Amino acid sequence: MQPADLPAVFALQCRAHPADYHEPVDALASRLEVGSEYCFVAERDALAGYVFAHPWAGKPPVLHAPIKPCASPHHVFLHDLAVCPTCRGVSASRRLFDAVRLHAIQHGFDTMQLVAVGSAQTFWQGLGFDVVPDQRLHASYGDAVLMQRTRVAQDASRAAQSNPCNV
Repeated sequence: MQPADLPAVFALQCRAHPADYHEPVDALASRLEVGSEYCFVAERDALAGYVFAHPWAGKPPVLHAPIKPCASPHHVFLHDLAVCPTCRGVSASRRLFDAVRLHAIQHGFDTMQLVAVGSAQTFWQGLGFDVVPDQRLHASYGDAVLMQRTRVAQDASRAAQSNPCNV
């Protein structure tokens, strides 16, 4: 992902998520700056999907606000993944996730975390994430749940074969 992709990413975010989860472009830009090696877009004639992720430590960052780099990260935080409705069913979500996972492995991270909003918990459980019990999240997340995947490198050989940019 490049800064020039942010207007199209913002437009897709507005189509893919309820209004409460629409983040301003400056917040998205900060996530790209902090995690440039972990942010990807998928294309199919035009933007088909995106993922924002970045090294992190501690509680998930607050939604809607810019972030700063974390001094001593111990996991990769997968902030947002969205795919255009007409591109679902072609493995775009899986390819974007696998791209983040491979970068996490290459940089020595064995744990990933995310906040599952809406009905996304089942999707993330299918990718090996478990709910982290007894975690209070910032109010900006509503009734979402913190999820974590350890042993990120498990089953990574298949992930290495996917190309997140073409769906």
